[in-house]
Amino acid sequence: MARSMSPEREKEYSELSGYINFFFTVVVGISPTDPTHLCNSNIAERFGRAQALQGARQAANDTVEALAGKPVEAIRLLDEGLRQAGLLTFTEVSQRYGRTLKRVLKRGRITSETEWYLVAGALADCSAQIDSTERTRLERFSAEFEAATTINRP
Repeated sequence: MARSMSPEREKEYSELSGYINFFFTVVVGISPTDPTHLCNSNIAERFGRAQALQGARQAANDTVEALAGKPVEAIRLLDEGLRQAGLLTFTEVSQRYGRTLKRVLKRGRITSETEWYLVAGALADCSAQIDSTERTRLERFSAEFEAATTINRP
């Protein structure tokens, strides 16, 4: 018999499932009734919730990678739609599962407006799990990027 997941992992799975279903329906444009829609895959029933959570994490990262380079306004609109639906925002998913913040920290600078928006979102999110050293560095990178470019701040 499969072990049950912790309440934290159940919550994470639920949040990611909602986000991914929204993404495939609204962003990718697949009808929820279409058999190819991810919500119809029955992964949790076929392989267990723990495996489904791993797959959801990978899918979340894939959504972040898929939107790399998209205009900031498109990300803002997506975040707003997700927020109105009571779901994790793209920015939250990017922070948790994407590689953007890690790349910015490793590189030591922000190189695009999309990266700036994701960093700004991470810094504005009080619940973001960013240690104080990383937060200080990201704040500096953000200020340097803002000073070097003309951007429309949210």
